[in-house]
Order: sequence, then structure tokens, then C-alpha cells
Amino acid sequence: MVLLQHILALPFLCLGYSSIAASAPANSNGDPSSSYPWQWGGAHQDVGYWFDEFQDTLATMQSPTFWNGTYWPASIQWIGAVLNTLVVASDRSLAHALQEYGGGDVPGAYTTAASIQIETQKYFSDVEAYYGDEDVIQIFDAAYDDAQWVVLEWLEAIEFINQYDAYANSALGQADIARFAHRAHIFYNIVQSQFDTSLCGGGITWNPALAPYKNAITNELFISSSIGMYLYFPGDTDTDPYPSPAYVNATNTTLPALPALAAHNPSLLTTAVEEYAWFKTHNFTDAQGLIVDGFHISDNQTTCDQRNEMVYTYNQGVLLSGLRQLWEATGDAMYLTDGYAFVQTVINATGWYARSAAEAGQWTGLGRNGIMEDYCDAPANCSQDNQIFKGIYFHHLDLFCDPLPTSTPLVAGLTKVAPAALASEHASKCASYTPWIKHNANAALSTRNSTGVIGGWWGASYVNKTQEPWPAYAAPRPRGSSDEWNEPWVLEQEPWLCRGWHCREGGRAKRGNRKRTAGLFSMRGAAAKRDANDGGRGRTVETEGSGLGVVKAASDFTLRSAS
Repeated sequence: MVLLQHILALPFLCLGYSSIAASAPANSNGDPSSSYPWQWGGAHQDVGYWFDEFQDTLATMQSPTFWNGTYWPASIQWIGAVLNTLVVASDRSLAHALQEYGGGDVPGAYTTAASIQIETQKYFSDVEAYYGDEDVIQIFDAAYDDAQWVVLEWLEAIEFINQYDAYANSALGQADIARFAHRAHIFYNIVQSQFDTSLCGGGITWNPALAPYKNAITNELFISSSIGMYLYFPGDTDTDPYPSPAYVNATNTTLPALPALAAHNPSLLTTAVEEYAWFKTHNFTDAQGLIVDGFHISDNQTTCDQRNEMVYTYNQGVLLSGLRQLWEATGDAMYLTDGYAFVQTVINATGWYARSAAEAGQWTGLGRNGIMEDYCDAPANCSQDNQIFKGIYFHHLDLFCDPLPTSTPLVAGLTKVAPAALASEHASKCASYTPWIKHNANAALSTRNSTGVIGGWWGASYVNKTQEPWPAYAAPRPRGSSDEWNEPWVLEQEPWLCRGWHCREGGRAKRGNRKRTAGLFSMRGAAAKRDANDGGRGRTVETEGSGLGVVKAASDFTLRSAS
């Protein structure tokens, strides 16, 4: 376990905002002899160390503590899709490490190339098993954001299959592509036609069972799922519209046939481009540049006139993968430039560029001491949903920073090849994020308990605290914010409560009028055992999944920097 002994004793935190410089000090290179203490990436900088930590974190998430062989019993449906996406992305990272070293051992890693090959196939078998046990009926009739996590999940699986088989000259997963594609198609079809210009000039409503709310995550997902479908969806002519053979009996609902969808349908690209243009011009960022949660529409209005100022970590990240793929499809460097700005805003908001220990310890919008936090972390009142948010951020940052292709396009005849100067600039900007990512990964690893499970408040060790609730360290939420994820009872109140025609979509009532949680302070299943330091929901598969997101990113970024 990485111990954070290099961090100096920091003063008690001062809640409230600080004016942080927007540019990095010239010496922010992760070297403890020349950097501020909170900018040190840690004693372990080599590829082998981070690769081993990544594998250990993944193994813990896939151990019997959380994984029963076909799914994660203690998780909820949409998070299961995210966890499965992380497993697939981990397989991609394992395969990339093999490819980078010519099929040989990763320098300094304990595991050999032969064992990595075995693990890659083992974890892919977990993905195949989860396909059969995914609770598709429940998530099919949930909110529009939930459906799109499933789309991204199975597109990621298809992308892994094609990349791995091209590298390894294997047929691993080829027989799965059609069924994976069909599931992605079924769930994308739920949102495909939901871009609505009658309210707020465009965008997708979060949940048709609630009053109209154009929120960031649903629309960011629509960008990423639409451009992902354009690039990686292989086409599907199966007209079966049901997510499961049991759907009709379970719901007493008959659905129309699913329309065929060809690979690389140009309308998907058009949708992604238009959705991002709408998002960019509709004031989703606060004064710091952080993405806020969304917009309500007042009665008798059609414009988005009530902004919810709440800030969550995952809202800052999902957009990044969509921007990267929009560049792949169009070659327009604007998408990359916008992505760099979003990343820089987040790093600024963690206090990474502070000039003193006291300044670094202040809440800066999305963390302190250079460590990403959600508002619920320190008081330990995160819902089950919120516990996975930070991992989602780092997963999408990782996707954004894949090297740009300079000779062979990612999708032959469809995606762009980057000029050498642009590819170099992208690599340089992404490499500059590496010390900050390692810093966050070190912080996450410092929260592990005796069984290796990562906690939720990564910054606890930096202020000499444990994972129990520390209300005095809770940052005041932004003025004008409503925290629907961690205070779900607000969904029973105005302006959330649904009273109008929009409670039904296309004549089909949406089952369930709120997000599903397993309780703010309760645990289920194998994850129910907690240690004395666990507050709120404690260490869960969601906190472990968040840890996997950042530790895998640290491994991937270190490998890129070493290449």
C-alpha cells in the first residue's frame, strides 16, 4: 500500500473558496525536490508499480467480496453497467500493456506477460457472464441517463473485442459482437429521438416521470453515446425490441418492432454535433468553469430559466470521451481544445495549483490539497449513486487522453489522422496531467482497509482523518443548489415533482419516479461488513470502482509517458 508519508502536516481546512491561479507553477513536475508537497506524484513513478496497483484494485473489485460470478449483488442497475464498463476498459489496458512491450513482460511488474493474457481472458469471461445477468428490464424503464450507461458499456466491449483481436490475432468475443450490439441498439433507441427543441431550445430531459429537467449528465451521455454509436456500432437488423424475453410478462407491455440501424449512420454524427453545440451554448458552467447539474423550466415557460448550481465530479468527465470521439469523426481541433479547458478547470478546482499549504487545504470547488472530492465525501453522506462518480470522471479522462493516431485511423475510412504537431500537443497536455492523476491515485490507495477495499473520501489521509463522517470538513454547497443525489427526498418537492402531461412519454408510463438508491446509511449483501472507520455507506463496490477508475488511469498515463 502506498503510504502518504511525503505529505506535510497540513493546517485545518478553511471552508470556502480561494482564488487559485489558473496556470501551473513551472516546477509542477511531480519531483518532491522542486514541487509543492501536494504536487508530488509519490515515491513510485515507474510503470511496473502502477500496473501492479491497477491489477490489485481490479482483482479486489472482482473478488467474492463484491462479485458473485455473474454480477455485483450489492450494486444497483446503472452502476452495474458502469462497473462492467470499467472491467472492459481494464481489459483494454491489460492488452495495451502487452502490445506496448511486444507481448513481453511489463518492466518492474510482478505479473508476467503470460499471466496477463490469462487475466485478460478471465475478465472478459466476467463481462460475458454479466451480459446474461444484467437487470435490463428495470434499467430499460428507468431514466434517460440510465439507458445510456448501458449503451456505453456494450460499445466499450465491442471496441475491446476488435482492438484485442486485431493485436492478438484471436477470435476472442467475436461471437458476442452481434448480441452486444443489439443491446446497445435497444437502449440507444430509448433516447435516439428525445432531443426536444420545444423546451430550452434542445437537449434531453432527465426523467420523463419528473417535471422537465435538462441536466448535464443525460446530455453529456447523449453526446458520448451518439458519437460512440456512429464510430463503433457495427449495425443491427434484429427487430426484437425487448431487453429481455421476460419483459412482456414482467411489465404487461408490448413494444413496437425495433427499427434496423446501419453501422456509421450519418444521423448519429449529426446528433452528436448538434447536441454538443446546444450544450456549449446553454450556460452549463459556473463562474469557475465547472459544469453544474442542470436546468429546471418554470411553469408557463419554455426556456431553461432555473439553474441548479450543484456540482458533481462525474458531470465534469463524461463529456471528455464524447469530445475526443467528435474530434475522431470530424478532425475539428475545437473539440480537443474544449476538452483541455474542462480538464484544466477541474485540476484548478482541487487546489493543485495553490501556492501554500494553507491555500491548498481550502475547498476550491471540487476538492482540496490537489485531491478530487464530491461535496458528500467528508460528511460521509454520499448515496450509493454518488460513490461511483469520481471513478467515472477518471475513466472518461483516460479515454480522452488516448494518443491521437498519426498514421492509421482508428476506424478505417471513417476517422481522422492527426497532424504530427497536433498529436504531439495532445500527448504533451495529457502528460502534464499525470502527476495530478498519480496524486489522486495515491490518495485513493491510502484509504484501503485490511482487505484492500478503497474508501470514498480520498482526501481523508491528507488531513489526518479516517473514513468516518467529519461534518466540520463539509464544504458548503453552492448557493442555489439542490443535491438530488444525496438528498433524494427533494424529488418529492417542487420543482421536481411531476404533475403534467410529460409524466408519460409516448403513451408509456415510466415506472418509478425517482432515482433508485439502496439507502444513504445502509449496506446490502456481501459488502455489509464495515470497519470502525467506515461512515455513511462505508466501503462498497462503488468506492472500489471509483478507486479502480483513478488507479487504472494512473497506470495508463504512466505507461503513455514511458512510451
